[in-house]
Amino acid sequence: MPSSVSDPSTSSSQGSRQRVTLSRKILFSSLTIILLFGSVEILLRLAGIGSSQNVEEMEFTFPIDEYNKHTQQPLLVRDETLFWRPRSGVMDHNSHGFYGPEFEIEKKPGVFRIVCLGDSCTHFGPASYPDMLRVYLDENVPGQFEVINAGVIGYTSFQGKRLLETEVLKWAPDLVTVYYGWNDHWLARGKQDKDQDATSSALMTTLREVRLIQLIAMATGRFEAHRRTSMRVEPEDYRDNLRHINELCKTRNIDVWFFTAPHALDHGVPPYLVSTGEVKDAESTLPLHQKYNQIVRDVSEQSGARLIDLAKQMDEMNKAELFLDDHIHLSPTGRLHATAEVIKALVSVGALPNDLEQ
Repeated sequence: MPSSVSDPSTSSSQGSRQRVTLSRKILFSSLTIILLFGSVEILLRLAGIGSSQNVEEMEFTFPIDEYNKHTQQPLLVRDETLFWRPRSGVMDHNSHGFYGPEFEIEKKPGVFRIVCLGDSCTHFGPASYPDMLRVYLDENVPGQFEVINAGVIGYTSFQGKRLLETEVLKWAPDLVTVYYGWNDHWLARGKQDKDQDATSSALMTTLREVRLIQLIAMATGRFEAHRRTSMRVEPEDYRDNLRHINELCKTRNIDVWFFTAPHALDHGVPPYLVSTGEVKDAESTLPLHQKYNQIVRDVSEQSGARLIDLAKQMDEMNKAELFLDDHIHLSPTGRLHATAEVIKALVSVGALPNDLEQ
């Protein structure tokens, strides 16, 4: 007579088969979802839907990594406060990450320290205007002045303000020159400077890059598409940044000299500015730049800070000699003129004797 009790070995075998089958179903389902998700993500990217939201896309014409590919050595690194900065010890950048000779944080007694804030128009070497100024002062009044080039390629006044707050004030400068404007009015790539969150977690940064998530967010109204409709620094924010720079310095008895950003846009707007999306169109670029220069003049007048109006001066000069082909960056002749204007200003405030040759 057959036993009514089931064989334990048979029950165990059936349970094992069920678990294997369930595991296979879960694995198969997971692989299917991954493949489907991956296919949709690839199709969305190929179709150009969505955009990179990384901070490296929040710059002038190319991502940080792409810029590094075209330099002798990788130059730029990401920075939680400033978004990016030059690497120390690379391409004539000192241990603090700025272009030029080494300097100590603590200023030597009796030395007049000048810090030059700015973008690539200040940063650019060899023979940037801070370089020329340093050479002139070292030759004519050795040991009395120190010039620190704190200009960084691609920086706006927002980054300049942060750099002043976090580092430059610790250097105890006697004078800060401020030369921004270009990158401020380039169109923002996804976010304005003030809305960037450079300290986001790796997970959040990765999720923001997923096009499917961007598409869902766009469909639910939670995500602004990759539209370049605002500047990296809007006009009123530009005004506020300049005011803040001046106020921070004023409370520490540091003089501030503002530069207007000269240009040769009346000789033509470089086509790459339109093709790369820095500006909406060629026609509006010059009036927009002039608007930002007028803000510099207004802030200078209202605050009592000195103005070095390079834009106005160079409008009356031969611009073919003063600018590089991009009509933005100064040629060696243009940088020499900027240097001479700083020297004149130093003489006028009594920091230099009147009889020095220029």
